[in-house]
Amino acid sequence: MNPKKTKQSSSAYFQELRPKFLDWRPPTEEEKALELKARMKAKEVELEKVTELARAREAEKAALRTRNGGASTRIKRSQ
Repeated sequence: MNPKKTKQSSSAYFQELRPKFLDWRPPTEEEKALELKARMKAKEVELEKVTELARAREAEKAALRTRNGGASTRIKRSQ
């Protein structure tokens, strides 16, 4: 009732035990340039999103000012 184990060579066994970080290699200049471009693109997208939110907020404030009929300016004029 024992399932047969396949024999594994000692070199294969020790290869499996070898830590993966030893296979690390530094990024090439091309990979670094691609990462830099990706970061710059992400930064531009984020800046555009923030700018659009600020524009929307300003537009909402302007709409509230005009909807109130310039109540704040009437108060200032009466004083």
